[in-house]
Amino acid sequence: MAMQTEYGRDPGHVIDRIVLRGALSETSHLSEWAQRLAARYCIDDELQFAIYLCLEEVVSNIIRHGYAPDHADPVTIEFSRPREGQLVFTIEDFAPPFNPLLAPEMPLIGAGGELPIGGRGIRLLRVFAHTLEHERTVAGNRLRIGFTDARAQVPQPQCASL
Repeated sequence: MAMQTEYGRDPGHVIDRIVLRGALSETSHLSEWAQRLAARYCIDDELQFAIYLCLEEVVSNIIRHGYAPDHADPVTIEFSRPREGQLVFTIEDFAPPFNPLLAPEMPLIGAGGELPIGGRGIRLLRVFAHTLEHERTVAGNRLRIGFTDARAQVPQPQCASL
């Protein structure tokens, strides 16, 4: 796992990046990274939970379903703030083409009244994220997950220097 922060000339457009090896054990780093971003940018607990849930779901699905068990390509996640109050996470992988925006939602309850295993990730993304964009790249997929932080519209004293 590698983490790095790059500060651009525009203080409102800070990019923070984490690169995870394509192994499920690497997803444990997402919680720490999300907590660090939440502290740095005054993201409240509810939004932090939504961000972590979406990132963990996407990354674990890339590793489980997109990567072969014996070939663990990296997954890169970038965080940016293109505008005040807008938080964008861009996830890039080397998996076969998969657009979660076109995938059907799985039913909440199966035909026999049981709770089916799996298939909830796309529903979680659609519920918690404010925007979703997918594009196919030459090497894999790029998914942008956007969140709007209403609190960020009001200056937070503890984050004023960021």
